[in-house]
Amino acid sequence: MAATEVKKQWLSMVFCFVLGWFIAPSASAIPDINNMPLSEAVKKITLELGVQLEGANYLSKKKVMLGSEDMLSQLESWLNNEPISWQLNEQLLKISPKIAKENLNKKTQDLPQMLVLAELEPTGLMVFDRSQLNQQPSGNGDLTSVLKTHPNVQFDNNQLSSKTPGEIAPANISINGAHFYQNAFVVDGVGFNNDIDSAQDNPALLDSAPGRSQGLALDLDLLDSIQVYDSNIPASYGGFTGGVVEANTRSPSKEFSGKVSLQTSRSSWTNYHIDKRESKRFEQSGNAEMQPKFTKWTRRTHLEGHLTENLGLIASVNQKRSTIPLSFYSANNTEEMGYKETKQKRAIDNYFLKSVWSINDQLSLDSSVTYAPETNHYFASNIMNSGVDLKSGGQQYAIKLKWDADLAHIEQSLAYSVLEQSRDSDSNDYYVWRKSAAKDWGIGSKPTTNSLEGGFGDIEQQQQKVNYKLDVKFEPWVTSAVTQHWNIGLEASWGKVDYERLIQGNVYVIPIATNSCARTDGSTADACSMSPTINGWDGQYMTMRTRYNQGRFSFTTHELAAYMQNDLHLDRLKLRPGVRVDSDNYMDKTTVAPRLAAEFDVNGDRKTLINAGANRYYGRSIKAWRLQDGRNRLRFTDRRTGGADADWKQIAHALNTSTFSKLDVPYDDELVLGIKQKIAGLQLEFKYVNRAGKDQVIKVRGTKLEQPSTDPTLSKNYTTYTNDGHSHNDIYTLTMQPIQPIIFVGTETKALLALDWSKSKASSPSYEVEGDTYFDNDYIRYKGDFIRYSDRPSDNYNRPWTVRLNTTTEIEKLNINISNLLRYRAAYSKVGNTGKKIEYNNNLINVWDDLKYKPTLTWDMRVGWKLFIAKNQNVFVNLDVFNVLDKQVVSAASTTNEETAIPTYEVGRQFWLEAGYQF
Repeated sequence: MAATEVKKQWLSMVFCFVLGWFIAPSASAIPDINNMPLSEAVKKITLELGVQLEGANYLSKKKVMLGSEDMLSQLESWLNNEPISWQLNEQLLKISPKIAKENLNKKTQDLPQMLVLAELEPTGLMVFDRSQLNQQPSGNGDLTSVLKTHPNVQFDNNQLSSKTPGEIAPANISINGAHFYQNAFVVDGVGFNNDIDSAQDNPALLDSAPGRSQGLALDLDLLDSIQVYDSNIPASYGGFTGGVVEANTRSPSKEFSGKVSLQTSRSSWTNYHIDKRESKRFEQSGNAEMQPKFTKWTRRTHLEGHLTENLGLIASVNQKRSTIPLSFYSANNTEEMGYKETKQKRAIDNYFLKSVWSINDQLSLDSSVTYAPETNHYFASNIMNSGVDLKSGGQQYAIKLKWDADLAHIEQSLAYSVLEQSRDSDSNDYYVWRKSAAKDWGIGSKPTTNSLEGGFGDIEQQQQKVNYKLDVKFEPWVTSAVTQHWNIGLEASWGKVDYERLIQGNVYVIPIATNSCARTDGSTADACSMSPTINGWDGQYMTMRTRYNQGRFSFTTHELAAYMQNDLHLDRLKLRPGVRVDSDNYMDKTTVAPRLAAEFDVNGDRKTLINAGANRYYGRSIKAWRLQDGRNRLRFTDRRTGGADADWKQIAHALNTSTFSKLDVPYDDELVLGIKQKIAGLQLEFKYVNRAGKDQVIKVRGTKLEQPSTDPTLSKNYTTYTNDGHSHNDIYTLTMQPIQPIIFVGTETKALLALDWSKSKASSPSYEVEGDTYFDNDYIRYKGDFIRYSDRPSDNYNRPWTVRLNTTTEIEKLNINISNLLRYRAAYSKVGNTGKKIEYNNNLINVWDDLKYKPTLTWDMRVGWKLFIAKNQNVFVNLDVFNVLDKQVVSAASTTNEETAIPTYEVGRQFWLEAGYQF
């Protein structure tokens, strides 16, 4: 064996030893593919080329021979003789079905489907194909659950909290330091962001309902692949300052097939890590922020196949349920009042139907219907009849027409979606009763003891959108020196956003004695109860109320976007200049976002590639900024005197507390520099990304802006939004993986090692947090240095460094797959104001500090097993184990004082079990 080959083998062995696997590489770097089934041969070649493969199941099993052509030409020759459509770029070979080869026209026969020479896919894209989605431990099975392996994705600190393991909603994520609501979520080319009020997370507000960034909670079982763009993002994508997460749904198989499965986890399969100072309060919790018990179930069913040779259908139903038993009384009251179990519930449904119709050789039509509602049932501890259903999710209808014309591949899509962020209360009215025989749940026995009852009424927030998109990818234009591949596109959308309080709601307070609830007209007085009270009244009625009138606020939006980019190939240099122009009537702004990506093949053999880029990304504009304006004017204060028979008299009309004015659109400027290297059987990639965020939106009081209220209906302490936020992030990433799977004694292992390090020099608050202190930007002392307030680091979405190790091993003879994800993360740091003061420049300034906890190693794994019971039929079992080593991982802390700080830990060892049947 040649010396270089020996070196490759030893480097691969060392790499695998680091992964903790006692395996060795195969005897040959490039396996012999002669007489191998085409599907297997293509897998081997794509591995050698260092590209990912999607849709291998559409390839035939016919035996192939390696000819005298180079590897790339051989691959092209094989694929052009298959009844398929295919595209190849620097990172992905995508194969999709096509009708029989004999029906192909001359153009298709003469021109290869390959887009490799002219299309640049530089550093910044990571693809999770169907096999990866199946093999990774995913728990709740949502879109973001598999992104833990991505080195540029940071998760909300609360995502894995040991206090709330009963939640099933997708996690919020940050990409390259951007706010979690500034990512673009896309499914089959259509956006599904919730832009109503995605940063609002409080379930107990009088006039609002909580939301999140993903408008639809899609289950992984619906998806064929997930593409994550974190840098050098093409001009065809807009509406983000973080990154793009694009989900591609599955297409129906040729043969009739299906699957049913049931997955579960529960508190008895979970090790909790709770600080001992909170353990008693945790066990007796009556609050959704502490969940000592839970049971989760996920039911998945899907059928797929072709009704005719050219028409296929896939239908899927997925249902997630979580039941969270809690105490009706808050933990500090259970000793006196007893433990009364009351259940909170969570529910997410996915109903999905998709058709794929190959109309003729060049024309195909995809259509889909997605209905994905989510309902979270809460109650407020100590308050009777306080149940509330918080509703999110929605529905999406989409059609996509694909035309392989002679000069271009043209896609047109039309979609309509309805997303909501609403509240359905068990009661429209809230009462502060004096404790009585009928209202006997109040805490204590003092004469002034109250019993609380009711809720805050129904609120409906809805986002409707119609979206049209045209995307044209021209065939490569080849000249003697340059190959060009133009891509142009157009997007247009119409939207409507509503906030509506559906019915009048009241908050009744200040009860006094009465001996009758009857009115002179024969009706019964509202907010009145004839039951002996704890302080000796015969009955009681309310004398004051805050009235929230029925009302509605809505507006429409119109958005236009156009983009173009050109992939240029000049010998060893590839360039992708592009530009995107967006315009909308919400902010009444037109933005121009230049994009430029470059790749240089140092030696012309694609083993050493240098990547660079300079890009601008314009973000999203949240609709709540405008929907808040005027909402508080629905609030009135009423009083009645002289008995329960008296009429209510209005005594006050609330002032508006928020005002809206058009803003600039926030944006990030990005610089990218990276290198890819194939060496000794490994593919290495180093990347540096610099992000400078500008014009970010923050909420401040008008007085801070020296804009006092001159409107008599506007509060003197009103808040508004400005573009005074900014951020600065440097992100370094190193990834390494064997080019080929490592073969040993009937096993095949793939591996990825990823290291990331990030530095945040400035961070603006979420738009939901009042940013007066940020706007003032006074000096603070942090860790001995005097810095501006805005330059302090964030303590969420901000682990400075992480080492990730992901391995997947297939034991084919036993039908077993084993996946492991090891993450060694930097210490969590609680950053906060210590409450101390120090003099600086003749002023007293605040002293800030951080409380650091130790770095931690966590290990998640999935073991999957199949038992074939007949041809193309099997039963399967998947076991997910999270935090295998049961490590105590701090994810948050109450203060920076080491003596008094109460840490919040991530969940300990947790088991999930899925069993099913597929055919």
